[in-house]
Order: sequence, then C-alpha cells, then structure tokens
Amino acid sequence: MNPYQPAVAPDRWLPPALIGTIRATTMRWGLASAVLGLLMIIAMPVFGYLLPTSYDVTTVVTVGLGTLASACLLMSGVGLLIARSYVATGYLRYRKEYMAIGIQLGSVIPGWLVTIAFVLWYIVVVTTSGSYIGQEQLHFTVPIVIYMLLPVVAMLINSVNLIIVFCLFFPSPRRLSRYSSRAA
Repeated sequence: MNPYQPAVAPDRWLPPALIGTIRATTMRWGLASAVLGLLMIIAMPVFGYLLPTSYDVTTVVTVGLGTLASACLLMSGVGLLIARSYVATGYLRYRKEYMAIGIQLGSVIPGWLVTIAFVLWYIVVVTTSGSYIGQEQLHFTVPIVIYMLLPVVAMLINSVNLIIVFCLFFPSPRRLSRYSSRAA
C-alpha cells in the first residue's frame, strides 16, 4: 500500500446539477461584481474630487484607498468569471478549487484592510475640517456618508463572493448528495 497521493491526481467528479449551478452562479455574480467594481473605480475619483472634502491635501489618499477597494471588487468578479472555466469538462479540474478560493481571499483580505484605512482616514478628514484658515467645519452630510460607504459596500459584495466560492467549490457531503439526487 502506498500511503502517498499520486503526483497528479485525477479531476474530481461533481454532479451535473452542481456543475450547472457553479457555472450559472459564477457567471452572474462574477459579471455583476466586475461591472460594479469597474463603475466604482470610475466613481471614487470623480465624486472624491467633487465633495466638499476635496480641498484637503490628503484627498489623493482617500481617493486612492477607495479606488483600491473598488479594484479588489473588480478582481474578485474577474476571479469568479475565470472560476467558471474550472468545471467546463463536467469535472472539477485538479486542485482548481484552491485557486478559486485563493483569488477570492487575495481580494477580500487586502480589500478589507484598505476599506478600514479609507473609512478611518475619511472620518478624520471630515472631523478635523475647519481647522484650516478660511474653511468651515464640515459635517457628515448624505453625499459624504454615501461616498464613505461605497468601499464598504464593495467589500461586502467581495465577502459574499468569497462565501459563494467556498460553498460551490467545497461542497459538503450533504450538498453533494442533494445535487446527486436532482440529477437522478
């Protein structure tokens, strides 16, 4: 008996119903996330320089952090679209589930770190405004709050993408049996 795994293991079979679900879900969520991430990449600098906080010298930092958080959402969406091809043959290709989860983790972790830095930095910008000569104290108005929440929404969607990939590519035995019974 050989206790070691072979160097190249075969592809893993998944029920056809689960493969259909993986392909449909990754296409929908991936496309929506990628488009939303691209729109947010455009919106963060545009609105960042139109808000009353744009006079601050650190606006480039907040705009940059918000754009990075949006880019993480774009990367997550593209990762989902790519993950769709991992089940093209009816099987889950060898070890591709780890690549799919790695792409999502590679966008979620830095995305949340950048988002936390953005929110904290932007709160400081708004609360310390008015200490400049000739400037009034700014308040948290609706446009400022919406702008501050854009990266948070991006990272929440990014986190949902991570959960989707985990549930689809690492199915529990119960889920596998449920999808196997659908095909029968």
